[in-house]
Amino acid sequence: MIYPWAISRFLWRLPSWLYYSSAGEIGVIFAYMMVVNLIESALILLVPIFLSVILPKKWFYERFITKGALLLSLSLGYVMYFDNHLNYQSPFPLDLVYLTPLIGAVILVLVFLIDWLGFLSKILIGLSDRLIVFLYISIPVSLISLVIVLFRNIF
Repeated sequence: MIYPWAISRFLWRLPSWLYYSSAGEIGVIFAYMMVVNLIESALILLVPIFLSVILPKKWFYERFITKGALLLSLSLGYVMYFDNHLNYQSPFPLDLVYLTPLIGAVILVLVFLIDWLGFLSKILIGLSDRLIVFLYISIPVSLISLVIVLFRNIF
C-alpha cells in the first residue's frame, strides 16, 4: 500500500515539477521516494514479524499471511485516512487523534477474529497471491534507486 500511495502523490505533483525541474532532477526525486518507500516498507513489515515472534505460534505465526495482511492493510488504511484529514482539513483533526487508540484496539481485535471469517481469509490469501507481482517490480526499482541515492551522496 505504501508504493501506490507514494507513486500517486508523485504523479499528482509531476505536472508542476515539469515547469521548473529537469528530467534528471525529477528522476532523483523519484529515486529518493523509492528508497524512502523501501525503508518504510521494511520497518512496517517488522510489526507483524515481531508479533509472530513474541506471540504463541497458534495466535499469529500459523496464519501469518492472513493476519499480517489484515493488520497492515487496516493499519495503513487508517494512517492514509488520518493523513488525508491532516492535509485537507483546516482545523487539526483532534477527534481522530483521540480515536486512534480505540481504532488500534479494534484493528487488533479484528485481526484475531479473522479465524472465524473463512471467506475473508480466502480473499486475503487470493489478494496476497495476486499482489506478489508488484514485488517483482518495486524491489528492483527500489534497489536501483538505492544505488542511485548512495552514489549521489557518496560522490
